[in-house]
Amino acid sequence: MAGKRVNLSDLATEPALPEARLPAFAEAAPRTARVQQIAPNPLNTRDLESDRAKIEGIAESMRTHGQLQPCAVVSREAFLRIYPEHEKAVGRAAWVQVTGGRRRAAALLANLPTLDIVVKKEPAESRKAWVSATAAENLDRENLDPIEEARAIQLLVNECGSGKAAAEQMSRTPAWVTQRLNLLKLAPELQALVRSGEVPLREVRDLHQVPPEMQLEELRLRRAPSPRVEEGLTAVNSDPAEAAASANGKVAPPRRSAAASAIKRLGGTPDKIAASLREELTEEDLRALVDLLLTSDQVAASRP
Repeated sequence: MAGKRVNLSDLATEPALPEARLPAFAEAAPRTARVQQIAPNPLNTRDLESDRAKIEGIAESMRTHGQLQPCAVVSREAFLRIYPEHEKAVGRAAWVQVTGGRRRAAALLANLPTLDIVVKKEPAESRKAWVSATAAENLDRENLDPIEEARAIQLLVNECGSGKAAAEQMSRTPAWVTQRLNLLKLAPELQALVRSGEVPLREVRDLHQVPPEMQLEELRLRRAPSPRVEEGLTAVNSDPAEAAASANGKVAPPRRSAAASAIKRLGGTPDKIAASLREELTEEDLRALVDLLLTSDQVAASRP
């Protein structure tokens, strides 16, 4: 059976099919922006100053190969709706970075005039969404050292209200969050050694329980049986008098007893020792300890 004749002029006036129309990519398609129009993320926990070598490497790559991955940004207005207190930091920039802090720094170092960006909406929906987005980007790509990572998690805990809620937001366990947050309780010198990789995480997991001024000494004591001591740790912990005695060929003073070391680790004073013991011992054990100490005093007093 012959088909119905089609008038070509009718086809010419028909509207385009829906699937043939171009979708709107206003908030997804990469675009180019001047570097000066992109403000760095004011809540970025990465220490770019200490990442100079990596940034120089990225700058060289961008000079040679161009920017291979765009930076995620939000509009200035969207960011300031959730963080109005950072208006001064953002300045008059049109965009605020969600990710790509090192790429921006590398572009400035390489004197590149522009950056490729992708404009996002979701990260600026709330403060929690912003911190979650920046933390997830860095944690998933392992872009942060342990201390920077802990700072990012602390920001997320602040926004989520608890470590458990932050763990759920990142699909991690509460224990993992707690372990990372404990790193922020370490002394600054010890944090520096962790950041540089000279001291692995496994060696500092419980050092937050030791007073900050005692942590390096405690770590040195734990490492003492090992013939190899990290150079950075030795430099931080070296005793000038002991070093001078060694240089002059003198015999170093004997190491203090285990009891004296334990007393120092517990705080060195009765009130600090008591506070430390209350955290570790049950009430029954504390009473038994007091009885033993008093009995020992009575025995010593009765001796001629």
